[in-house]
Amino acid sequence: MALVLVKNFPDRMYADRARQTLRQEGIESVIQSPDPGIFGAGSMVSTPRGVDLYVEGEDAEEAKALLNDVFDGI
Repeated sequence: MALVLVKNFPDRMYADRARQTLRQEGIESVIQSPDPGIFGAGSMVSTPRGVDLYVEGEDAEEAKALLNDVFDGI
């Protein structure tokens, strides 16, 4: 099944927290970003395009609802 974008975050820190939240609910996710991650200099700095979080299409609605509850306004 194809991956679906569920949320864009301002930086990797938020995306990693969201990924962990989803994992606790049994939903696997993938982070895609132009930043170098935790081992690079820009890992905690907001990126111009943000950090995208993707899930399998079948989990998209549940993931979006969960992330909107936990990360509303981010």
